Amino acid sequence: MSAGNLVGILEGRCADRGDLPGLYGEDGRAWTFDQIDLLAGGVAAALRAEGVGPGDRVACYLTNGPEIVFLLFGAWKIGAVPVTVSSLYNAAELAESVAKTAPRLLLVDDRRPDVVATFLAADGDAAQVPVRSVTSPLTDVPELPWRQETRVTGVDVGPQAEACILFTGGTTGRPKAVSVTHGGTRESLMRLARVTTGTEAEGSAARDARPNLIALPLFHSGGQHALLFAYFVGRAAVVWERFGVDRLADLMPRFGFDNLFLLPTMVFDIVHAERDLPFAGVRSVLVAGQAISWPVRRAFEERYRVPILVNYGSTEAGHIAGWTGRDMKAGRWKPGSAGRVYPGVELEIRDDAGAALPTGAEGEVVVRSALTRGYVDDAAASAELVRDGWVHTGDMGYVDPDGVLFLVGRKRDMIKCGGFQVWPEEIEDELRGHPLVRDVRVLGRPDDRLGEIPVALVVRAADDTVDDTDLAARLVAYARERLAHFKAPRRIEFVPALERSATGKISRVAAPLPEAGKISRAAAPVPEAGGTSRSTDGGSR
Repeated sequence: MSAGNLVGILEGRCADRGDLPGLYGEDGRAWTFDQIDLLAGGVAAALRAEGVGPGDRVACYLTNGPEIVFLLFGAWKIGAVPVTVSSLYNAAELAESVAKTAPRLLLVDDRRPDVVATFLAADGDAAQVPVRSVTSPLTDVPELPWRQETRVTGVDVGPQAEACILFTGGTTGRPKAVSVTHGGTRESLMRLARVTTGTEAEGSAARDARPNLIALPLFHSGGQHALLFAYFVGRAAVVWERFGVDRLADLMPRFGFDNLFLLPTMVFDIVHAERDLPFAGVRSVLVAGQAISWPVRRAFEERYRVPILVNYGSTEAGHIAGWTGRDMKAGRWKPGSAGRVYPGVELEIRDDAGAALPTGAEGEVVVRSALTRGYVDDAAASAELVRDGWVHTGDMGYVDPDGVLFLVGRKRDMIKCGGFQVWPEEIEDELRGHPLVRDVRVLGRPDDRLGEIPVALVVRAADDTVDDTDLAARLVAYARERLAHFKAPRRIEFVPALERSATGKISRVAAPLPEAGKISRAAAPVPEAGGTSRSTDGGSR
């Protein structure tokens, strides 16, 4: 097997359970671990024929599906570096991703030929990268002949070798290209295996273990880690094109999932679906990627009687903290927390000057990690992210005496209102408890007097008995009953939907302000304490 190389995980399963199914498509196709390895070998041979070698980057602009599994492991077999680009990107975003990462080759499929054609017709260095189709040939795009089964043993790589380039979710600003390593990824997988299965040994799952659903796309770090973790412990993986309540309901009885790994937005959709999903046999649901609101969590657990566990981590730092079924049984769970800091994780809470803070003090969560080499497209941001081997997560929180991590918000998202720190997530969690709030995002808006004020964008539930103006006043009063006065939103704006990233995270890029002195039909002014009110632009009214 290939020392240090992530492809060694697949080759290990090929050796100890090669005859068992290792991959399923939602369309009924299935492959054993041995077949996956042979097809990955076909990819490796085809890439070598294109001149791709160790350390070369291969960009993948592909619709999510089983084929990406073969392409990932095929690239790793020859020491190449997959650059997984979101299949939702348009031609300009694709060109930007290629320009940032300088791949040797770009792989596409036939699902978005218009985007590929526009990309090829554009000027610039990105469009000069050779392009190959992994499905049927496209106009001006020859096919990559990768489907010939070939046995190829992966090359050895060092732990610091670049394994993949992933793009962050981009909830604030533009997505960044994150370089992750083979060794750091393996360490993160071993850490998660230790806390969830009790052993770091690969292939520990029983031969009749149920497959894992890879609910997140494979261009996302959560999707890739879920795939690698399934193979690390020895389970098969089910890969679909995208999440959908009806799709999930169809797959659950077919595969008998005993656990699910979902994003909060997926749980939200399940909770608000009219149909009941067949959760019989599902022992737990692991939620990561973003904090899940209490009302959504409570509604899910009451409806399906399945506990929600949490995992806290990031593309740059890996798995950091979380709750497992063992913790729940032992009574260690603490509501509102991100989880117990995992054994082996070196974590500090630091102040703005970089000094470590004592237990219980709030500051930035900083973790020693070998997972990332930084951002390939932003040297300044890389220097800010990784300092002396410590990854600065940008998350603010504290650790209690029991080693449990609590998060209070994002460093960049904090609103400074009248000299007080206000965390949008805290306001959002409270407002989601109101029966007429379907979803909410809180932003900081400039204010001449207070510097910034919290403004809530609310997706409201239908109720003809309450108009927008009345509901806005009720929501502010509702928040003030549950939060300190300075934390309550100063304005409520009603929107039909919230902008989300490709991975379902709420975007925190501020929406444009309306013209001064004007209020949109969807917005409702809210009285300030003391009887005055303020317009959206901060001027007195």
